[in-house]
Amino acid sequence: MMTTEKALTALKHIKTYCNAAQLVELDYVIEVLEKLEKAGVQDPLSADFKLLAK
Repeated sequence: MMTTEKALTALKHIKTYCNAAQLVELDYVIEVLEKLEKAGVQDPLSADFKLLAK
């Protein structure tokens, strides 16, 4: 099963080989996943974000 932690690890490895033109976008995705992980979201694809505190 794919986890946020595994996805973050893969994205950070991909970043090493990423075209400089896409680094900003890749950094953004990594930051979003890190924030979701810190917020306790275990499965972002199945999460009901309407229930998260604003």
